[in-house]
Amino acid sequence: MPKSKKRRPQRRREDRRPTPPRAEFAAALSEGFNSPTPGALLAVAGLILSISAGADDPAETLAELVQGLSGQGRAEASAAVLAIATLTGDAELRRRVRRELGERGQVLPRWLAELDRAEPVERAVEISTVYRDADQLLVGVTVPGGHPLTAVVLVDNELGAFAAEGYVVESLLEAVVRLLIKDAGPDVRVRDIPTADARARIEAALHELDLGPGTGGYESWAESRPLVEWMLTLLPEGGDGDALHDLSEDDLDEIAERFLASPFGPAWTDDAFRPLVDEVIVGGSGNGIGDPLVWRPGNVRKLLDPRLWSLDRLTPSLDRAPELLRDLIRYGHAERGLRPELTAAALTAVDEVTSPFLAAVQELDADAGT
Repeated sequence: MPKSKKRRPQRRREDRRPTPPRAEFAAALSEGFNSPTPGALLAVAGLILSISAGADDPAETLAELVQGLSGQGRAEASAAVLAIATLTGDAELRRRVRRELGERGQVLPRWLAELDRAEPVERAVEISTVYRDADQLLVGVTVPGGHPLTAVVLVDNELGAFAAEGYVVESLLEAVVRLLIKDAGPDVRVRDIPTADARARIEAALHELDLGPGTGGYESWAESRPLVEWMLTLLPEGGDGDALHDLSEDDLDEIAERFLASPFGPAWTDDAFRPLVDEVIVGGSGNGIGDPLVWRPGNVRKLLDPRLWSLDRLTPSLDRAPELLRDLIRYGHAERGLRPELTAAALTAVDEVTSPFLAAVQELDADAGT
């Protein structure tokens, strides 16, 4: 059986982020400076960093933006520069801004003056479902003055575990968890994970995002990314950043043998069907974090979509794939303890796509016979 492969997204075209109108930016800067909490001003700093990150020369663009702010001589502009210096870890810039503020006699909010002393929350949480097609990872920090910040990053496991979405809220991590799982169904799973693992997984997901999942609008959270990345630097290093299961040939063979030995497998034990069994199981190895025994309706449609041809067209008895998949779903969901309603939904998806799939197989057979 061929080894399963992790899905790697296609390289993304960089979209240039437009500079916001000057009046709108000035208003946001003033609002952030006068706010009693850090979120608004840090959002402005994130916006500036996201603009520079999307430029042809990020370092030069950021230097120009910082110089423009510093030259204004206004306390709120200097505050934004200090926030940028802290988020980027630029100690020299921090010292320079502090010196300029002292010379002007300008006073900053305490939380900003001591932002470099922010402390990580000693808890990280993963929110997912039984499908594990996507995980929400939550981490937090406390800014001096007792201001909480919680970052939520959505990791799409079925597209190479990339960071599809993220945002930061000014709430305690526990409160954000409660809000996210409010009215959640029975298939939602919440668990604490080591903060080092959360850091490693989010950093890996950001790296996958940079490799690029295509132009699907995932740049929409670019303004939050600098703040999320700064928060990660406060967390412990050395965690496990790979949540995906990279199944080996032996792993896949073992899954196939257990399926064939189960009450759902006798119809497929003939050697003539083994290539088809292997092909369907390998096709399912991209489900969730890499589990061919768990099938959501979207996984079913993807496998049997004749426009995608996820299955090898030369596989013997290809027209039996829907029937085989039904048995594999029944077996796999029973093994994983999924609710009967989820099994029924997956089987309904098989029924919905069987006719177009079989029509495409017949067309292949007709073409081969001509």
